[in-house]
Amino acid sequence: MGYLPILENANKNLVREIFHKCLRYLLELIILLENGVNLFINNKKIWFYPRVPTILADWPEATSYCLVYKSTNSNISCHFCLVKKNDLANINLSSSDMRLRSHNEMRNYFENKTQNSVCIESVPNFFWNFP
Repeated sequence: MGYLPILENANKNLVREIFHKCLRYLLELIILLENGVNLFINNKKIWFYPRVPTILADWPEATSYCLVYKSTNSNISCHFCLVKKNDLANINLSSSDMRLRSHNEMRNYFENKTQNSVCIESVPNFFWNFP
């Protein structure tokens, strides 16, 4: 368990960068232990592989984790999918219009320097390093 700092009166780029550096620090051990670790509990050796099964978050927190623009005026403001804001309530969308924001797809936008087209911030996301 760890605490993430809340910076007030700071540049938004600095806030995003520090947030994701803190996540890296808190979660880096999980990546380093790719083969698991032996724990000794009650004089018994138990092989253990740590995971982060889920992160509970409200909408603003989820956008912070996913690096999605927080403004409701963004063209693609959902942290979960790539549906445009004018189509979020459209029940007649085709399945091709409802693409999900997978970490691989978002990383590709970032690496191709087209992150603005899907409304993600220009900060590497630590979760892209997870297998």
